[in-house]
Amino acid sequence: MATVISHDKSPRQSKSHLWLGLLFFLFCYVYLWLFVDPRLIYDGFGAIVLNVPAFATGWQSLRDSLGLPGGLTTYAYGLLSQSLYYPWLGSFVIVLVSLCLYGLARWHFSHAGRRSVVLPYVPAIMIVLLYSRYDHPLAACLALAVGLAFSLVLEKAHLRKVYWHVAAFCVTSGVCYWLAGAGATFILALMTAVDLLALHQKRWVALLPLPIAVVIVWILADRVFLMSPERASVALTPMSGEWTDGVSLLSRVLILLLYAFVPVHGLFIRLWARVAARKAHAAATVHSKVHAAHRARDVTLKPFRRFVRPAVPMAILLVGLSLFYDRTRRQIVAMNSLSRQQRWSDVLELGRRVPKHVYNIYCNHDINRALFEAGRLGYDLFRFPQNPHALLLTHEQDESCMTQVKMCDAFIELGNVDLAQKLACEFVVDKGHLGMVMEKLAWINIIKGQPDTARTYLNALKKDLVYCGQAEAMLRGLDNGFGPDESAYIRRINSYIRRQGDSGRLDKESIEEMLTGLLEQNPGNRMAFEYLMACYLLAGQLDKIEANIGRLQGLGYREIPTLYEEAILISYGARRQRLDLNEIPVNRQTLERYKRFVKLSDSMRPDNRETAYPQLLQEFGTSYFFYYRFTVLSQD
Repeated sequence: MATVISHDKSPRQSKSHLWLGLLFFLFCYVYLWLFVDPRLIYDGFGAIVLNVPAFATGWQSLRDSLGLPGGLTTYAYGLLSQSLYYPWLGSFVIVLVSLCLYGLARWHFSHAGRRSVVLPYVPAIMIVLLYSRYDHPLAACLALAVGLAFSLVLEKAHLRKVYWHVAAFCVTSGVCYWLAGAGATFILALMTAVDLLALHQKRWVALLPLPIAVVIVWILADRVFLMSPERASVALTPMSGEWTDGVSLLSRVLILLLYAFVPVHGLFIRLWARVAARKAHAAATVHSKVHAAHRARDVTLKPFRRFVRPAVPMAILLVGLSLFYDRTRRQIVAMNSLSRQQRWSDVLELGRRVPKHVYNIYCNHDINRALFEAGRLGYDLFRFPQNPHALLLTHEQDESCMTQVKMCDAFIELGNVDLAQKLACEFVVDKGHLGMVMEKLAWINIIKGQPDTARTYLNALKKDLVYCGQAEAMLRGLDNGFGPDESAYIRRINSYIRRQGDSGRLDKESIEEMLTGLLEQNPGNRMAFEYLMACYLLAGQLDKIEANIGRLQGLGYREIPTLYEEAILISYGARRQRLDLNEIPVNRQTLERYKRFVKLSDSMRPDNRETAYPQLLQEFGTSYFFYYRFTVLSQD
């Protein structure tokens, strides 16, 4: 076996490394807490971050987890994921896991014969980079940590006999598979193979652990856990489909590198030790010259080792963050988080700052909802890029999880609680217990006057670490009565619900039929009216906008919203009719702007388009005049 000579660090050098290490992890904590904000990831569970398991407290949930391969790690993953709701706590958990992987990597490298200052930080750097891209690789980190910990136990056992080493590996890999799935088991197999390569002269022995691990996983899956071996062999590995849904290619590569780094580098250290041992024998005749050269090199590199090398991990992290940080994804998850928290003014503020190329249909939907809540949907709809499908997310034939969550909330507010309940139940079946959706199901049944069903959902919600307080408060409301605001909310939504006997079913109707049906049930349903009018504006249905203007007075409008005025003026202009301001009191300022738009629009010819179009865009880019002229008519 090769002998590797290591140089002990001076107490002063070790102290400087310790302080720089503390500074590194402190920086990671502050960066994750204040800049990344783990709450944004938590609010994306089930919709943007798709691979988070359902979690509930209680013995039943834990017992069910113990009956699955990697169940305990999955249970810990779900438990620790709840900490992301509190950014300071979530950042602490992420840094603690990163510190754990740093320690395990450092111990493995030291056991292999090399005390590296920089390389043990690499797993922690990868974890911070993944979270800066708003992915959630905690399950991968936990499985990797379990695999490295079990392999370290085998290494520390110093089993010299091959058969004892292999026997211990068989037992350990079975326990490892039960606790942390195939991902941890294969890490254990790789690390054991590297250790066998160094301990035994017969190199073929190092090939045993991996096929043994495959056989053990196959047998346990088929005989103990009663599940498909193919599915069991990818549990808690980077190959699992649950980990690749909604994850970018770069993040998948980082997760794969995170798994492979310690085994690959450990193998490199072992091979390098063999090469160094051979060279040591050849260099024995010139020992004194080599020793003198080493002394000179140590004097030259002493400042580097003491000050520069310990700072390299921080430099690598800063460069990585500057290269891999995903600003676009942050804006998307931030918009989703603000809408889930119903911080509508913040949604609009963010919407004004988001570049147009970042918008997706869900951002458009959240902004339109925020405009309605702010009372600006009929005024500022075209201040933001619009997709006609965004209003009620009609772009998918089969609703995605993101659509189910967002439309559940919107349909409750509209009064279409039956369809909201259908979407929420489908989400629970697909993704399991998620606090926010369970709370919505409880509210739906309270609104529908079904308290017993609501209690069932609330008792399940009490097992959620984040929503348990809300569940207790709602149960008290069912027993003792709700407060004024909640009672008013229940009465308002209940008055919007279409009663039995109404023609058609809401989930089979078109959007227009659904909204008009809700207005027939309750003409005071302002959201149904404004969304219906927005649909007409986006589709360019001017006649239907005119036909519904009469509803404004009953809804308490003091004036006609600007976009409706502009649509009316376009309609009258197309028919070449003169508008009677006594009949339809359009604001005179809007009328003057219409005349100005018509004049500029009529003056635009092919030879002056390059100058006329920018002027129209500057003056009227947020108006319905511009949208109708350059979007609706261009489609026709």
